Amino acid sequence: MGVPVRTVSRLVAIYLSVLLVIVIVAGATSNKIMWDHVHEAVLNIQSFNPYLYSELERNATSEGLTVEEYYYKLIAGSNSNTMNLEEFMFSGSDGEYYYRLLKESGGIRTDNLLLMGIDLLRKSFDYYRENPKYDFAHVIKVTLAVMGLAMVLTLLLGLFLGFRLANGRFLGTVEGLARFFNGLPSWWIGAVLIAVFAVELGVFPIAGLRSTPPKEGFGDFIDILWHLILPVSTLVFVYVWEFVVTVAHEVRNELGKPYVLTERAKGLPEGLIYRKHVLRNVSIVLSSFTVQKFVEMFTDYIVIDVLFGLGGLGTLLRASFVRTIVPAIGVVVRFDYRLFFVVTLSIATITFLFSLLLELTKGLLDPRVS
Repeated sequence: MGVPVRTVSRLVAIYLSVLLVIVIVAGATSNKIMWDHVHEAVLNIQSFNPYLYSELERNATSEGLTVEEYYYKLIAGSNSNTMNLEEFMFSGSDGEYYYRLLKESGGIRTDNLLLMGIDLLRKSFDYYRENPKYDFAHVIKVTLAVMGLAMVLTLLLGLFLGFRLANGRFLGTVEGLARFFNGLPSWWIGAVLIAVFAVELGVFPIAGLRSTPPKEGFGDFIDILWHLILPVSTLVFVYVWEFVVTVAHEVRNELGKPYVLTERAKGLPEGLIYRKHVLRNVSIVLSSFTVQKFVEMFTDYIVIDVLFGLGGLGTLLRASFVRTIVPAIGVVVRFDYRLFFVVTLSIATITFLFSLLLELTKGLLDPRVS
């Protein structure tokens, strides 16, 4: 087995780059929220303790700082190890956390976004470990099940139809279908399938992962598969045409090579030539193509997961933007940054591991890879 060292190194470098971006964005988010808390605290002091605010303003002016910067410097330089919400005017469940950030930063500004991002990610994972609001193990299983089924079916159909159409006259039609479905949003296809097969015909369930009440034993397994037919079919319907075209062109290219003509001249059966030579070489190209399409399919899966209410990573990503209807204001969207960064990091890690698996499979198929 050859190990594609360069490709694996490139994948690791890409993953580390994505991870670095996530950490820096998390650090910038943490920094922004912290300064929002400082600003809120200063406004509360200005409203409820004007005398203290005037003292802060006078001291800040003498040092050439804004009131917020001076207040931050005052808190960060304090020797107190206790948290007094009333004294420092921090509000919300994160007040103590951001007070600790102020204490540990020890300066007017927090410039080290990398350390703040790592701290925020660590605290986010710890938060959901201590407060199991979401079953992340179940969420990951649902995501892997849907993506795994969709990818396997797409590969099998792509290989089967690609071999059939390699020398057929309908390849041009399939190329047109590939371009057509490339231009359609996946949610639109999912909505059409729901309207036809779930609403109009009533053959499949509209959404969800299980029936109510849930079945038991093997019946529960069949029920889950029945609920997954429409979402998996949506993903397959979007991507299978490109796989068919790729396989067909590669098969046509392989069949014209000298080694195939030599094998045919020896009198070997067509089936043996296809299995022994053509399929293997096509699979090498297809594994590289699958890495790219997996990333695209994962993006569409997030939308499909929300559309069909499967409860995977797409549902959690949507849940990170909490919408609350306030009668006097309207719809207020609150950003659950902890959940957002946990889901984003999970998506990046799953994509990296799957891409790595495909590249190792490519090395297994092609001993020349090193």
